[in-house]
Amino acid sequence: MTTGAGVAESGAPRGRGLLLLSTASSALFSLAAQLLGLLSLPPASFGLFSLQYLVFALGTSVCLSVVSEPWLRTELGRGLRSPWSDYAGALFYLSAATVLATLVLSLIVPGLGPVAITGALAAGANVYRSGTRYHQVRTGQWRLALVADVVGVAVTVLVWAILSFTPLDALETLSWAWLAGGLGAAAVAARPHVRGPRAAVGWLRVHGEHISPLLRDSILMDIGSIATPFAVAPVLGIADFGVYRAVSNVAAPVRLVLNPLRPVLAGARLAAFRSLARIALVVGLSVGFGAAAAVALLIIGSLHIELGSLTALADYAVPTGLFVASNFLTLFYYMLARAHLSGSALLIGRIFQTVLAIACPIVGALLGGLNGAIWFYAVGTALSGVVWLWVVLRARSEVAEPVDVDIEDEPLP
Repeated sequence: MTTGAGVAESGAPRGRGLLLLSTASSALFSLAAQLLGLLSLPPASFGLFSLQYLVFALGTSVCLSVVSEPWLRTELGRGLRSPWSDYAGALFYLSAATVLATLVLSLIVPGLGPVAITGALAAGANVYRSGTRYHQVRTGQWRLALVADVVGVAVTVLVWAILSFTPLDALETLSWAWLAGGLGAAAVAARPHVRGPRAAVGWLRVHGEHISPLLRDSILMDIGSIATPFAVAPVLGIADFGVYRAVSNVAAPVRLVLNPLRPVLAGARLAAFRSLARIALVVGLSVGFGAAAAVALLIIGSLHIELGSLTALADYAVPTGLFVASNFLTLFYYMLARAHLSGSALLIGRIFQTVLAIACPIVGALLGGLNGAIWFYAVGTALSGVVWLWVVLRARSEVAEPVDVDIEDEPLP
């Protein structure tokens, strides 16, 4: 363990230009496989890909709760920072667990057999990359993070383009590209550390006080965001499920802009985000993202542009736009809560969001099929955003707030 003097500024880049480049590169890397899938896969194939991607999403969620955010909160709260070897050891075991979980799912679900191994390895590699990037951003290694992102994007697109001219079908092509990009970025990012089981036990002992509330929160979140889609899939059928999952993927730019900024937001003062002006700014950005998504889908539909599963979503432009706007609002205030608030405050927000995330899509699918599922999904997400805003405004911060960073000098998300 090392002292955390100056931890508030350790995750901030020296220049705004580097922050913007690094954020954009992370967004492009994470968006590459999803975007290629939206554009190249028919709804049924995209639904199959989404099932594997949901396991990857579960892996990244657990990574944040067990590895990344407990490491950060221990640093902010006690001024102690676990070394990279400890962090990487815990991350390796979590990535391996993601590989196993994805493989088991792929061998059970009909249609995923041909991409069982490649999809499982891709999910694990990308979870590992997600965890290493969080560490790099927090420790000021922005240039290394940028290079790894660029390599990941380039490899993903290049492999996908090359394999598109082979006898492989579209789903297999995307799976190989997803795997290659994840391995490429992970290989550039940082040297892995494989340690014995005692290291994992030691990690839990050092960071357990933060892992417990974060993991509890993540479990509730994952029930809504990951388990619910698995419940909706049989109701809709795999083709309509592909369209339903495309709604979430249209909001990927929102998540990909905000997720790389988690360490930066965590190192800022929570009070600054409670001002009326800052709230209005966040709401305005939410509306802007949602309007842009709706207009883009309306254009695609009116011009009859063939873009895989994205074209099928054009008939649902309005509820998709509402979902995108609500997703920005929800994720922004949820990230602030995760970094700063107590376990009890997180639990309140998470219970409300989980109930909405479970009930709304399932009820919508049962009552109105695909159209009902999408509209109820969007409305439930909007209500979740209001809940998280309320939680952030009312709750007190649990971790030590930095006193040497002027939030007005921080780049706005």
